Amino acid sequence: MKRLLIIVSLLWAANALAESQEELYYRALKAEEAGDIPHALDLFDSAVAVSGPYTAEIQEIIDDYQSVLKEYDEYSADDSSQSPWSFHTYGTINYSGLHYKKKGTSDAETGGEAAASINASVEYESQNWSHALELNVSGDWFIDKDDMPSLDTNSWETSVGIGYSLIGNALILDIGASINFSENEEWNPDFYIWAERYLAQNGKQKFGLATSAYKNFDGPTSASFYGTWHRFAKYGWNSTIYAGARYESDSLSSLYILKWLGPSLRPSVSYKFKTDISVETKLNLFYGFVIDEPATTYDGVQKFSGSWAFNISWKPGMFGTFIGFEQLYRHYLNTSEYSIGYPKWSLLSKLKAGIRWNI
Repeated sequence: MKRLLIIVSLLWAANALAESQEELYYRALKAEEAGDIPHALDLFDSAVAVSGPYTAEIQEIIDDYQSVLKEYDEYSADDSSQSPWSFHTYGTINYSGLHYKKKGTSDAETGGEAAASINASVEYESQNWSHALELNVSGDWFIDKDDMPSLDTNSWETSVGIGYSLIGNALILDIGASINFSENEEWNPDFYIWAERYLAQNGKQKFGLATSAYKNFDGPTSASFYGTWHRFAKYGWNSTIYAGARYESDSLSSLYILKWLGPSLRPSVSYKFKTDISVETKLNLFYGFVIDEPATTYDGVQKFSGSWAFNISWKPGMFGTFIGFEQLYRHYLNTSEYSIGYPKWSLLSKLKAGIRWNI
C-alpha cells in the first residue's frame, strides 16, 4: 500500500508540473522569434502531444516547416549544380466586360477591354537577398469605345517599363519607370517606388511599415505611408492589412490640379486550397480632403474613392486561369453637380477572365 501511494503521488506531481499546450505553444513561438528553429520544432512537437485547442494549428506549422526543410535538403543535395542566376517570364492575357454608371444620366455605358502584359526578369540570389531586373510590355485595347465616351478617348494604350526589386528577410524594395503611349496622345513617362520593412514576427504573422510614391509627369501623383500586418501560409488563409495616410493629386481640367490628403485602408483576404485553387477578396479605400485648393469653388470638397474585387484562380503549374469581378467607386461630397469637372458619383464595374503563366 505504501508503494502504491508513492507511485500515485509521483504521477500526481508530474501531472501538476506538466506544461499546458498553451504554455508550450507560447514558448515555441518565442524560440521561433529568437531564431532557434530546432528548439522551436521540439516545443511544437511537445505541444501537439498535449491535448488542447491549438493542435490542428500547431500541426500545420510543423507541416510547413517539414515542407521547407525537405525543399532545402533537395536544394542542398544538388547545390553544386545550382547557379545564383535565373531567368523567368510571366504575364497575363484577359478580357473585361465594362459597365459604367454616373450621376446625372439615366443610361449606363457598356463596352469591353482586352489587355495583355508580358514580363521578363533576370534574378540573382545572394545569401539572404534576391535581386531582380525586369522588363515589362503591356497593352490595352478598348472595344465598343464609342459606347463609353466618359472613360477614354483612345482606342488603345501601351506601356514599356523597367523595374528593379530587392527582397530580403525583412525588407522589400521595388522601383521602376515606364513610358506610356496611346492613340491620340503623345508619350508620357511615369515613375513608382514601393518599400516595406518588417519590424516584428509572431509565427506566421509579420508586422511592419510601408511607403510608396507614384508620379506621372503629365497626370496624377500619389504618395502613401502605412502600418502593415500580414499572415502568410502556403495553404489556407492569407491576410494583409495596410492602414495609414495617402496623398493624391487629380488633373481636373486644363486649368486646375486638385490635391487630396486623408486616411487609406487596404485589406485583403485569400484562401489557397491544396488543389491549387485560390479565392481572394480585397478592398482599397481612400477618403480625401482637399488641401491647397486652387479656387474658392473647391473649398471643403471631400472625396471617397476606392475599389473592391473578388477573384478565383487555378494554377496547377506554369499556366493557370482566373475569373474575377471588380468595382471602382468615386463620390464627391460638399460640391454641386459637375462643379469640379467630374460627376458627383460614378461606378465602374468589370467582369474579367483570362490566363496567366510563370515560366
